[in-house]
Amino acid sequence: MADMTFEITNKNFVEWFCSNGGIISSKITFKDYSFENAGRGIVALEDIESNEMLFEIPHSIFFSLKTSSLTSQISSKEFNNLYKINQWFPLIICLMYESQNKDSLWKPYFDILPTEFNTPMFWNEDELEELVGTGLIEKIGRDDVENSFNEYLLSFIQSKSLLFDPNVHNLKLFHQMGSLIMSYAFFDDDEKENDKDDDDDDDDDDDGDDEGDDEGDEREIETDKEENDIEKMNQIMMIPMADMLNHKTGFNNARLFREKGLSQMIATKKINKGEQIYNTYGDLCSSDLLRKYGFVDENNIHDIVEINGQFVVDNLSVEETNKKEKVELLLEEDILDDVFILDTKNNLPPDLIITVKVMMMNKTQFKILKEMRKFPKPKMIPELRNPLIELLKKRLSEYETSINEDEEILNKNNISKKLKNAITVRLSEKRILQNVIDFLVSWEPENVIDKKRRNKRIKVE
Repeated sequence: MADMTFEITNKNFVEWFCSNGGIISSKITFKDYSFENAGRGIVALEDIESNEMLFEIPHSIFFSLKTSSLTSQISSKEFNNLYKINQWFPLIICLMYESQNKDSLWKPYFDILPTEFNTPMFWNEDELEELVGTGLIEKIGRDDVENSFNEYLLSFIQSKSLLFDPNVHNLKLFHQMGSLIMSYAFFDDDEKENDKDDDDDDDDDDDGDDEGDDEGDEREIETDKEENDIEKMNQIMMIPMADMLNHKTGFNNARLFREKGLSQMIATKKINKGEQIYNTYGDLCSSDLLRKYGFVDENNIHDIVEINGQFVVDNLSVEETNKKEKVELLLEEDILDDVFILDTKNNLPPDLIITVKVMMMNKTQFKILKEMRKFPKPKMIPELRNPLIELLKKRLSEYETSINEDEEILNKNNISKKLKNAITVRLSEKRILQNVIDFLVSWEPENVIDKKRRNKRIKVE
């Protein structure tokens, strides 16, 4: 960021925020953390004690479907129709409208938000190649997003020529606003419309028109559903100032607390002068952090690797007897998952163990299972070791580089931010897989371990 532009944008935002009822502690200020690949953040100018208020936000400047001026120009029915297509569409279309409206209440807020993003949604094909093998590559969904815009939102925009200009409110802006919501929006399940009291009188008369009553009931059910959709739409919101805090796994030192009519960001621990103030985005793995926010955490304890359920079925070295039936039964019992997740604790998912055990059953064993419907326990046994090792090695082979090759690339000083992030994600996944393989190679049944312990005690004695 250019220093002058950064300072002017900050100044305009702070003036806007405070003039609309916001309060900011004199102990904090904005700081440019782009040298840490983090963009704008908030730093402590003085020591801050635990439970101190950092800033206060009136709910009147929350940006949501309820507060956007577009809601007075588009019917709730039209918003509901957009919501039914995609739950994010109503807020995205509001953002597209307000962000290009120079008279918008939130103009200084929009000016401080980024217009460029480092999420894989905006990577080119060569950059995306670096993510081959990861679970992230299938979650980007750029084609689906662009098809949704062209199929649904574009015609909506074109039909509202007094509100939108297709040359301005285009696919590029749609991507930007969608990414803003992905990385900045809050989901608040406390934000609910006031429940209406239902004071329907009991009526035992059967003289009314039953068909008419049924139609009335249907209209009431439909109205209730629409109101519920609006309630859900209002739960997705942008919260100025609260979204300026960065995230770093294990470093969060502030939390947003909601009260009637306002929310406060409170320090959850002592923050020393010069320290960055962090909120938490949740216990997210590096893959999710990159997909949603465009950055990663090194040495992230929440990292995982996904193994597709279909991959397990296709790559297990077991006999093919009754394979289709086994898969159908496992799916029916919700044991065979879309993905199995391995984490940094080297734990094998219980359902993966059960799945492998069932897939390894011979014809007689599987017949008994079908009759008794008693599935094996998710306990590791010696017969599983080699099939699991082979399976995980096949999963590891899906990556185009080795652990050593990735480590060598990361040690170079001139690699791009995107390449570093991609390698961090895939390297973490590969290390998890390799650690589980190493665990399985050295694994021994409990009875063998107990025997070795007894023998050791005898020798010592």
